[in-house]
Amino acid sequence: MENKLSDFKMLEEAPYEIPECRANIELIMKGLKQAEKVYGPVFTANFIKYALLFVARKYGEEPPEDIKTLDQFKEYIILVSDKYPLACYHVILYAQIKVENELEGSSGVVGTRMFHTGLAKSILDVSVIKERNVDLEAVILKLRQISIATKIGPQKIGYKINEDGSVLILNPNCYFLEGCRELFYENLLKRADGSIRCSISGSVMQYLKLATGYDWDYVVLEFDAPYCIAKCFMI
Repeated sequence: MENKLSDFKMLEEAPYEIPECRANIELIMKGLKQAEKVYGPVFTANFIKYALLFVARKYGEEPPEDIKTLDQFKEYIILVSDKYPLACYHVILYAQIKVENELEGSSGVVGTRMFHTGLAKSILDVSVIKERNVDLEAVILKLRQISIATKIGPQKIGYKINEDGSVLILNPNCYFLEGCRELFYENLLKRADGSIRCSISGSVMQYLKLATGYDWDYVVLEFDAPYCIAKCFMI
C-alpha cells in the first residue's frame, strides 16, 4: 500500500462514537436547500422519494405518505435515527447522490458543489486567514475543533500533509460508509472522471477553498479497505 497508516497524524478523538444526528441534519439541510435552488422542486420531490424508499428497504420502516418538504423529512429521519443511529447519514447520502445522478448525470457537479459549499460556509470560522502561505496544519486543526464542538465530525480521523501541499485524509470508520457501499453497488458513486465521490472529502475540499482563497479538488485513493483515504489538492 502506497500510504502507510502509520504515516498519518490522528487528530483529536471526538468524545462520542457517532456524531449527533440532529446537529448533522440541521447542517446537511442547509446543503440540501442549496442544491434545491439549483434543481428546483423536482430535487426535493425525488430526494424525499428515494430517501423513503431506502428507509423502507434498508430498515423495514413503513414511511408516512404526507412528507412533502425537506423540513418534514428532517423530523421524520431524526425519529428513524433514534432506532437506527446511523440511518440519517446513510439515507441522506444515498438519496442525494441518486437524485443528482438522475437529474444531472454521473458528474452531479453543480448540485454537489452547491451542497458542500453550503456545508463549509456553515462551519467556517471567518477568522481563518486567507493567504497563499496559509498554515494548512492550523486550518485542519481548526476544522477539527469546530467539527467536534458542533458534534458533526467523525470520532476518529487522521491527516498527512505532503511536500507538494496536498493533504491526505484518513477516515477509519466513516459514518457515511454504508450509504457509499449501496451507491457503489448501484454504480452511482462515480464522478465525471470515473473516480469515487466522497461526502467528507467534498466538504473538507470546500472548507480548504474558503480558508485559503484557492480552488481545491480531491480524489479517493482507497475506498472501503475498510478505511478510506482521500487526497485533497490545490488546483
